[in-house]
Amino acid sequence: MTSEIAVSPPAPFKNRRGWLIAFGVAEIVMACFFPLFIPLIIFSLSMAGKQHVPDQPPVPGMAATLAMSIVIYGGMAAVFLTAGIGSIRCKNWARITMQIVSGFWPFTGIITILTMAFVVPKIMQQQGKMPPQGAQGVFVVLILFMAVLMVALPTVFLVFYSLKSVRATCQMSTAGKGATTLTAERSAAQVPISVILLVLWECLGITQVFGLLFVKATAVFGIVVPGLGAVVLLTASAALSAFAAWFIYRREFLGWAISLAKYVFWLASWTVTLWRIDLIDLYREMGFAEQQLQSMEQLPHFQAFIISMMFVGFVAYMILILYTKKYFTRAGTRAA
Repeated sequence: MTSEIAVSPPAPFKNRRGWLIAFGVAEIVMACFFPLFIPLIIFSLSMAGKQHVPDQPPVPGMAATLAMSIVIYGGMAAVFLTAGIGSIRCKNWARITMQIVSGFWPFTGIITILTMAFVVPKIMQQQGKMPPQGAQGVFVVLILFMAVLMVALPTVFLVFYSLKSVRATCQMSTAGKGATTLTAERSAAQVPISVILLVLWECLGITQVFGLLFVKATAVFGIVVPGLGAVVLLTASAALSAFAAWFIYRREFLGWAISLAKYVFWLASWTVTLWRIDLIDLYREMGFAEQQLQSMEQLPHFQAFIISMMFVGFVAYMILILYTKKYFTRAGTRAA
C-alpha cells in the first residue's frame, strides 16, 4: 500500500495592483512639478542679469544653462509620466524603469547634499544678510528637505518596486497577452538591472559634448585642447559612448570592452591633468568667467572637494563595469 503525501502549493504573492496604481499616481504628480523648475530658472537668470556689474563681462552660458534645464527637467517629466502610466497599468517595464531611476536618484542626492553642505554655508557667510543662528536654522531645514526629497523618497520607490510581490503582480498582468508580446517582454526583462545601469551611464556620456556650450576647451593628459580640437575630441567620445550603450544593451562583449577602455583612458587623462595643472588655472583656460573663478577660490578646500567628487564618480563607474563583466563573453554571445 502506497501512501501519497499531498504537497501544498506555495502561497501566492499578494496582489499589489492597488499600490502600483497609488505609486503611479504619485509619479504623475511629480512629473507635473518638474516643468515648474523651468520658469524658476528663467527668473533666477533674469535676476542675475539685473545684478550684473557694468564694468565686468557678463557671466557666460546663461542661454546654454536655460537650454540644458529645459532638456533635463522636460526629460525627467517625460520619464516619470511614462513610468507612472505604466505603473497604473501594472507593466513590468515600468517597474524596471523605476528601479533604475530610483537607483540613480539617491546617488545624485548624496552628491547634491554634500555639495550644498560645502557651498551654502560659505555663501550665507559672504552675504551676511541673516544672523548666524537664523542662517544655521535655514541651512539645517534645507539639508533635511533635500535628504527627504533626494534620498528617503527614492529609497521608498526602490524598496517598493524591488518587492517580489510587486514583480509577480506586474508579470501576472501579461498573462492574457499574445505570445509575441510575451516573448518580447520576457526578452527585455532578462537584461539585468546592472547592465541597464551601465547602458544609462554610457548614455549620460553622450551628453558630454554639450559641455562645449559652457566652456571653450577640454583637457587631455594635461594638455588643454581648445576650439575645433575640443569639438572633435568630445564628439568622438560621445560617439563611443553611443556605440558602447548599444552593444552593452545587446549583451555583446565589444560594448563592455569599449566602456572599460573609455574608463581607463579618462581616468589616466584626468589623473595626469590634475597632477600637472592647478584646477583653478585649468578652469581659467577652459573659459570660465573670472567672477566664477573668484567665487571658487573663496570656498574653503574647493579643489579637494571637486577632486573627491570626481574620485567617487570614477570608483562607482569602476565597480559597475567590473560587476557587469560576468554578463558578457569574449565570443560576443549572451551569457547564461
